[in-house]
Amino acid sequence: MTTPPPQAGPEQDLLRQLEVFWRTLREAAGLLVRDAECSRSTATLVRVLAERDRAGRSTQVGDVAQVMRVDTSVASRHVSQLVEEGLVERTVGTGDKRARALRLTPLGRERSREIDAALVRRTGEIFAGWDPQDVADAAATLHRLSRTIDEASAPPARERALRAV
Repeated sequence: MTTPPPQAGPEQDLLRQLEVFWRTLREAAGLLVRDAECSRSTATLVRVLAERDRAGRSTQVGDVAQVMRVDTSVASRHVSQLVEEGLVERTVGTGDKRARALRLTPLGRERSREIDAALVRRTGEIFAGWDPQDVADAAATLHRLSRTIDEASAPPARERALRAV
């Protein structure tokens, strides 16, 4: 005897729409940075480092991996590529001499400004037909969705505490 599929509710519709949105965003991401003449990964990494620098936060490869939601080895390869391009430099950490902090070079900071300008220009074009309040509401909803999914996928506090030991 076969079990009938569960009734689709608003949660399943939300999941379907998120899947469609994710595919659309992945396809469009290259177009968003096209004007900046760089790859999505370069744009993401440069923007992450610039944002953390503006916030006065030190950045290591593990931080990059966490923010980009990739494995440390993947983040390390991206960082190495940007070091070769002269956009990022590794410096010795102040507390732990083995740790390497990452920061944008002057060329990297200039590249960050170019990427941001291209993204602002392109997203302005994309959402030109939207009411500004609708854009703000969409941003707030996406923020809430991300936070909710992050909280649901984070290991329970007890598991995190045990792993930290």
